[in-house]
Amino acid sequence: MPIPSIKTATKEAVKRCGGLDAAACVVRVGKSNLSDYGNRDRPHIVPVDVAIMLDLCAQAPLILSAMAHAEGYMLVPTQFGEGHLPRDMQRFTEETSDAIRKGFEILEDGVVDVHEAQAMLAHMQRVKSVAEHIAAGMTKIIAGTRPHIVAASA
Repeated sequence: MPIPSIKTATKEAVKRCGGLDAAACVVRVGKSNLSDYGNRDRPHIVPVDVAIMLDLCAQAPLILSAMAHAEGYMLVPTQFGEGHLPRDMQRFTEETSDAIRKGFEILEDGVVDVHEAQAMLAHMQRVKSVAEHIAAGMTKIIAGTRPHIVAASA
């Protein structure tokens, strides 16, 4: 069972928030509950709303990533920043996610008919198109032999 990884992620999120005292200030539970959520000898698991707040405070989806992994999933960012390359990466992520979701839908009954194959091919062609667009941009940067600014500095 993947509970130890969720507890480890919780412990790390609390640490990145500044410890139990600091973390308790940003969530609806107290220090003792937070301590239990990170303790492998205690049965308590961090509630999702508390996990979200801790991850926000830690500035990384530590706990939610562990939870997703426990269910066989992974988190994918939806925002990559400003500029054309981050927008292209976001589009690639969206197209890939759609293709994967459609693939699982098609495979659900164990049979792929002609219409389903055509639909999946259309999804894969969109992924390929976006990937080729990104590859062309990277090739242009490589050919220029110098770094390329893709987003304004914060």
